Amino acid sequence: MDLGEILRVLRQRWVLVVPMFVLAIGAGVAAMVYVPNTYESYTTVSLLSSPMATTVATKGNDNPFMTFDASLIATADFLGRSLQSTDAVEELKDRGVTEKYAVSLADGAQGPFLTFTVTGSDKAHVRASTSTLARFAQEKLTEIQQNNGVKTQDMIRMTEIVPPQTPETKSKKKIEVVLAATGGMIALTLLVTFVLESMSRNKARRTAGDRKPGSSAQADTAAPVAASATASVAAVTSLPRPNPISVTWSDVPFDQTVVLDMDSKRAGAEGADRPGETDQTVVIKMPVKPGGSDSRGRGDTGSAKGRWGSAR
Repeated sequence: MDLGEILRVLRQRWVLVVPMFVLAIGAGVAAMVYVPNTYESYTTVSLLSSPMATTVATKGNDNPFMTFDASLIATADFLGRSLQSTDAVEELKDRGVTEKYAVSLADGAQGPFLTFTVTGSDKAHVRASTSTLARFAQEKLTEIQQNNGVKTQDMIRMTEIVPPQTPETKSKKKIEVVLAATGGMIALTLLVTFVLESMSRNKARRTAGDRKPGSSAQADTAAPVAASATASVAAVTSLPRPNPISVTWSDVPFDQTVVLDMDSKRAGAEGADRPGETDQTVVIKMPVKPGGSDSRGRGDTGSAKGRWGSAR
């Protein structure tokens, strides 16, 4: 089925296609209006070395931003996995974080930098949940270290790099819903249209198939008539052909009238079979000489064989 035939089918079934296309457009508009917008906010934090570790690494300097060793990256990964556990999710729900969130190492980070991302439909609540998630992460880091007996001067700390950002509208999900609603209705329209077209064609083929036996019956009825006619012709052609008759060329000059004396009477049984046959004489004008000529310019004499009622 090519494009032209598809358009023809759609045009023929416009009574079905047009209303369903209107419904498809309506579904897209409804999805655009009633599906809420999605907002996203994020914040980025960094882990810092403990005061004791900083003093030792910098030989008496207590500035934690002067040292970022590889152990802090491992600790950041450990903390991120902990924040995405089932227990952490339930605890955050109790604190009001009902939106989806994600914790990951910052893209292209060369240090212990974590990014917290929160996605939801309430713009103000998304931002509040982002701040709550950042505070919870700091509390979780302290709790983990305390549970493992780490002294206060040896505990890794957390600081904020990027504060919770104003939520931005993410239209991708909404567009996906709109396209799904509109595309789904259009696909359903095409499916129903071509299913009905297929059923109609199948019905037409079955109807044509039901008509074939009738045509065969008519052909079967006509067959005996044709066979009878053929038999009649065969009977006529099979009749005994008349016996040959003798044709004698008269001895005539060139360009003269030729008289054929056809003796059709037969002796014996053959004559008895044709009682109505009589002698016949046929006069033929000969514009040309039937054969060669002798020295006197006279026509040749000869004989010819023919069939009943004919001469050659």
